[in-house]
Amino acid sequence: MKNQEFQVAGSQVIVHLAGDLQGELVAEIRETLLDYIEKGYYNFTLNFSKVTGINSTGLGTLVNIQKRALQNGGNIVLTELQGLAKTAFERTRLTKAFPILQDSDSDRDCHDCIS
Repeated sequence: MKNQEFQVAGSQVIVHLAGDLQGELVAEIRETLLDYIEKGYYNFTLNFSKVTGINSTGLGTLVNIQKRALQNGGNIVLTELQGLAKTAFERTRLTKAFPILQDSDSDRDCHDCIS
């Protein structure tokens, strides 16, 4: 997966995404996230600072991964959501389904989340 970076920090997986999240790239990201879930990781921080766009397949994939994480007591937090990706989340009202932080400081409380 070109330009996608996955890091484990304790019980959390931090993912730096890049590019246009659609098609084969989304399928690869999905498989990698599911592999982490199978290994017992249920908390994810997805950094969108280098994402240029996302389509309905990408959004649906994130919703499905979020569902699996929540079923196991985890969560997905989105950071640095901007541009076309932010517009896609806002138009589909998925900003209400995911905690969204303004920057990559994942230690912040959710009062900094966009609602």
